[in-house]
Amino acid sequence: MQHVQELTIAPDKILENTLAVALPLLDQTEAQELISSCGELGPDPSSDYFTARTKNIAYVLCIGGEWYQIQAHCFTQPHQYNDFSGGYKRCYREMPKQFINCDATKKVLNAFKSTYSIPDNEPVLVQVQESHVTAQNEGQCLTGQGIHSDGADRAMLVCLQRDNIKGAANAIYADLEGQRLLINPFILNEGHAMLWHDNQVFHSVQPAQIADLGREGSRTVLIAHYPAVQYLRGTVNPNNTLGSNAVEDDRRLRDKL
Repeated sequence: MQHVQELTIAPDKILENTLAVALPLLDQTEAQELISSCGELGPDPSSDYFTARTKNIAYVLCIGGEWYQIQAHCFTQPHQYNDFSGGYKRCYREMPKQFINCDATKKVLNAFKSTYSIPDNEPVLVQVQESHVTAQNEGQCLTGQGIHSDGADRAMLVCLQRDNIKGAANAIYADLEGQRLLINPFILNEGHAMLWHDNQVFHSVQPAQIADLGREGSRTVLIAHYPAVQYLRGTVNPNNTLGSNAVEDDRRLRDKL
């Protein structure tokens, strides 16, 4: 297996042979500008079964150095990668026009594209989601999945905001069981990004806790995946055979619909 490392680099450096990397990407002003460009985040019904979450999504692609948004607001993640909430179409509020016109959004997308040499005219799935942490739900899983792959080739996670929370540490593993830890759990700070080969390593995020029990906490992140065509079609990615941890039959959301 290739070497995995966590380090700080310039965002335009090519990292084709690095399986996972963390780096600073946005300053505080840029992170807030990106959040504002998303408008009001819509409901995420799947999070009824883990930490409450709101989310908007966008399919985007680059043509001649300019980013464009495709009109689509649903995705289907095959159950082979997500036995909990995969296997059915999930629809969300679509990003408003100002999202793709935001300079901070373009900075993030350009970093993802340049790092992994993503070709022009190839769709990328982008999600911005906020986890709402309370004294009642702290300690719950933030994703409902534990250690997992998202079913893409390449992925990026950017922390845009952490407010009144502790924990929510990210980690990278070589196996679904968590026996082979490649990057120790670490806090992805505001403005920092983690990029990884989603078809070669697994990732996770630990539960979050409230810092001040007198008020709620939240964590807002941007997630990007390439390729994205399989999410539009609901098909298995032939480049990703990592699989998923199985869940109990009564927890599979596709069986509850």
